[in-house]
Amino acid sequence: MDLQKGQIIEFDGLPAVVVGLAGDPDVPEDHVALWFGCPDAIRKSRGGPGGIIPEVWTVPIDLCDPGVAPVFKH
Repeated sequence: MDLQKGQIIEFDGLPAVVVGLAGDPDVPEDHVALWFGCPDAIRKSRGGPGGIIPEVWTVPIDLCDPGVAPVFKH
């Protein structure tokens, strides 16, 4: 699968955003870096602290599946 940064994919049943590709710093060959969001984060406007450091996971590209189209909200 040909992936691009910013693309939404599915990994082990979870949606994820591709944030790094093989050859980028800290991303091994045949891997991609994925961000799964921060489901436990609280908005600053609702009393959250902000400054949360995102976790990015590197996984084998072969384990990624195409994602579904997102629902856009405003």
